Amino acid sequence: MVRPYDREEIPAVHDLAAAPTVREEPGFKQTVFRSIDQLVGFSEITPEKADSEPHTHPYEQTNLLIEGRLDFLVDGERIELTPDDAVAIPPEIPHTSRTVPGETATLLAVWPLREDRIHGTSYQQEFPDL
Repeated sequence: MVRPYDREEIPAVHDLAAAPTVREEPGFKQTVFRSIDQLVGFSEITPEKADSEPHTHPYEQTNLLIEGRLDFLVDGERIELTPDDAVAIPPEIPHTSRTVPGETATLLAVWPLREDRIHGTSYQQEFPDL
C-alpha cells in the first residue's frame, strides 16, 4: 500500500545539512529524511562518542559508510567499515557501532518508517502526518 503524499510538493529536495537534528549527544549527531515507506538517517560520529552496548530492533537496517572509518559489532563479530562499505543488519540481530580513534565518520542508515525518528521529518511538506 502506498501512503498518501502531496503530489504538488514532488519533487522535493532537502539539504540534510540544514535539516533539524533528530538525535544529538556527545560525539553523535543525526538528521533524518523520509520517503514514502522508508527513513534515511544521516549521522556524524566523532571519537567523543561513548561506546554503547549492542541493541536489536524488529526491522532491518542497511548502513553505508560515506567517509571515515567505523567499527561495527554485528552479532558478536567485529567489522571495520571504510568508505563505500555497506552492511545489512537483519531484524533482531544485536549490533552497535564504535568509533575508530582519531576518526570522524559519516554514516548513512536506511530503515523502514520508525516511530522514534519520524518526528525528525516535520520539515518535509510532501507527506501528511501519519
